[in-house]
Amino acid sequence: MDETPPSREAGAGRPLYVEDAGPRTAGSPPIVLLHGWACHGGYFGPQFEALADRFRLIAPDLRGHRFSHRPGDVPNLATLADDLQALLDQLALRAPVLVGWSMGALVAFEFIRRHGCTGVAGLVVIDMTPRVVNDAGWELGLRGGYGPAQAEKAPELMRRDWPLWVETFLQSVFAAGRPHDLALFDWMRREMRGCHPDAMAALWRAITDADYRSIMQSITVPTLIVRGAESQLYGTGTAAWLARAIPAAEIATVAQAGHAPHLEQPAAFNRLLVEFIDGFK
Repeated sequence: MDETPPSREAGAGRPLYVEDAGPRTAGSPPIVLLHGWACHGGYFGPQFEALADRFRLIAPDLRGHRFSHRPGDVPNLATLADDLQALLDQLALRAPVLVGWSMGALVAFEFIRRHGCTGVAGLVVIDMTPRVVNDAGWELGLRGGYGPAQAEKAPELMRRDWPLWVETFLQSVFAAGRPHDLALFDWMRREMRGCHPDAMAALWRAITDADYRSIMQSITVPTLIVRGAESQLYGTGTAAWLARAIPAAEIATVAQAGHAPHLEQPAAFNRLLVEFIDGFK
């Protein structure tokens, strides 16, 4: 693994690697980009390329991932949320927009549960649910009826054969029924294989244990729910539920995209993000 030194401190002296680019002026809110499970801040490369001339963009590698991973890491969502608070304090960020993709949205939900949203200007949720696991009273988690039994087995399967897990998971990330961008697919395969299976197993356990349905009413900032029109992981009902549950939420759908619209259709996603921020400044 690359030994690039972390660029910021979070928590009790805990180093995190952070990409930080763009103007520091007060004209536009800073944007904090929170990546998905087994990913890292580099997955927001298209946003840095297109938007860093106008917005300050901050993308940490969350604890346990890429340059922020340390031997023995067993991260959970509470730790990642507290790391985020420490990072915002360390950077003295005022009223950022939190953009959470997949697990990153859960980190944002946990952050709001623990720290409130009075210091946040807005929230963007990219193709995510407040509860991943389905049961008799909830069918808006992972598609295909992903339930408690599957969630219980998953960490051991990850530890047993992480490359196989990555290969299987990646097939569900992109838009259904469309040819993959092979260069992007291969890059994601390489990057995900670099994650430590023990850290990812611990986080998957935390993700599948989490349930944020009860805090949705406390999200009082403008919120954009972005979904890929052809997501294989979450259906239209999941986004609709979030839009009803969060008081100031709206839905935007990215055509010809799956679970990662900011990577599959970056120009369309970037337009939505800019329009959303321009709408509440």
